[in-house]
Order: sequence, then structure tokens, then C-alpha cells
Amino acid sequence: MTESVSNKHRSLRRRRPNFDDSSSSWLVTYSDAITLLLAFFVMILSVSDLNQGKVEALKEGLSEMMTGEAPPTPFTDIKSGLEDLIEQQGLQDQVSVTLDAKGVKIEFANVALYQSGSADIKTDAIPTLKEVTRVIRETSHKTHMVEVEGHTDDVPIHTEKFPSNWELSSVRATNVVKYLLAQGIEKERLKAAGYADSRPKENEANASIEQQRQGNRRVVVFVRRY
Repeated sequence: MTESVSNKHRSLRRRRPNFDDSSSSWLVTYSDAITLLLAFFVMILSVSDLNQGKVEALKEGLSEMMTGEAPPTPFTDIKSGLEDLIEQQGLQDQVSVTLDAKGVKIEFANVALYQSGSADIKTDAIPTLKEVTRVIRETSHKTHMVEVEGHTDDVPIHTEKFPSNWELSSVRATNVVKYLLAQGIEKERLKAAGYADSRPKENEANASIEQQRQGNRRVVVFVRRY
């Protein structure tokens, strides 16, 4: 009886199919399908909340992959509009605009907006700031953050109103944010930060100390994705 059961087991083992390497080729197709399906769901999730910033990033990536060239985006529109404004009004010495990895960077020389030691926006700077704000308002998307940074040089300040450069840089950035808010930029999109002299610009090789300090006294406005 025992021998009969043993023979039966051996017979069953002999009937099991023997998969060789070629019979598992379907696994390659299956894994490719799963990978594509995963990529599809990641794409859906990335745009499901209608975040324009994510949509732009996806469009840029797909377009660049397909054509090898970066496509026009609202950021390039903002930069183009600001460059036209700067050229028309001859503001090259006061305002500069560049594209960085996250969006548009607009830099105001400190002398363009403020008197030394003051955080009150100069009266003659208002028209320039108004036009810059208009371009941002008309060309940026509501899901773009507008971040304002105040920077100073390393010369200490100690007044009743500004005990240090931290207060001075923070109030300068805040005053610009208040102006942007008054001009119709939504408060949810605005952010102000003061960095005093903690983030100096990269020093130019032939620049004097005073030239370096002058460059560090600045207000920077970023238009970025959330």
C-alpha cells in the first residue's frame, strides 16, 4: 500500500509542467504594462488637484522630452513682460529679471526703492513698482506664489525704529508685500521675509567692499510655483 502511494506521488510530480526560460517571457510584457500603469496614475495624481504649477512642470517636461526644447510658459511670459518694461523705462540699473529653477527672480537695487536707513518706499519708486506689479498680476497664475525678500549690507544699524538689520530688511519686504496686496495680488499668494546681511550676493572678483555692500542692499521678488 505504501509503495502504491509513493508511486502515485512520483507520477503526479512527473505530470507538473516544466517552465523553461522562454515560457516566462510574458513577465516582461506584464512588468512593462504595470510600469506604464503606475506612470499613468502618477500623472493623474500630479494634476488631479488642478495645481497649475504642477501642470506647467508636467507640460515642460513632456515638451522638452519630445522636442528637446523648453516650451514657453507663464514664467517666460512674466520675464518677457518685465524685460520690455525695463527697456522701455530705462530701468536697467535699478531692476533686473532672470529665470531660476523655480520661477522668475526680480531684483530691485535698494536705491531704487528706499532711502538709506528707511523702509518707506520712495515716492518716485511707486510708478516703477506699480508697473512691475501690473505685469505680475496680468501674466502670473493664481497658484503662483509671490515671495518678497529684503536684504541689507553688513553695516550695523541701531535706531529706535530698527534695532538691527533684521528689522530693517523685514519691514522693507513687508512694505512691498503690502503694496502688492493693495494692487490686487491675493494675500494667499504673498510672502515676506527679511534676511538682513545673512545672504550676500556672490562677490565679484574686482568689486570693492563698498560695491559689494551696494549690491547686497536689495529687495528680491520671486514668482514661483506653490
